[in-house]
Amino acid sequence: MAFIQQSTSGPVTGSAEEFAPITVTGGQTAPLLPGETADVTLTFTNPNSNVRAQLTSLAAGEVVVDTVANADDMTYCHDQIELSTAGVGPLPTLDLSQANLPFVLADAVKLKEDTDIRCQGMTFHTTWTVQSQAVR
Repeated sequence: MAFIQQSTSGPVTGSAEEFAPITVTGGQTAPLLPGETADVTLTFTNPNSNVRAQLTSLAAGEVVVDTVANADDMTYCHDQIELSTAGVGPLPTLDLSQANLPFVLADAVKLKEDTDIRCQGMTFHTTWTVQSQAVR
């Protein structure tokens, strides 16, 4: 029978990567008349210098009416705006520390065709939610 010895290492440390959320800004391309659509351009920035950011989903968020001529028409005008992600192509992957990557959402905002004069001159903003995951 042989002599058998067992040895155990001291603590072996490990860690997980850190992944900061990407930043997203955006703008609508044009003011709308009833029945028209406008593109939205979102601009993505990956603040991570250690991992790339793969966009995994994009969803329309909220419509917020900022101003309308008569405050009583706020709800009506809000309901006249539709958001869509139907024109979204493949989502990009942002390289390490990549900044200001534009991404166009075609026909993303629509003012319904039957919108009446109560909404002329209104201003509004929209939100869009993007999810991303860290990849090498």
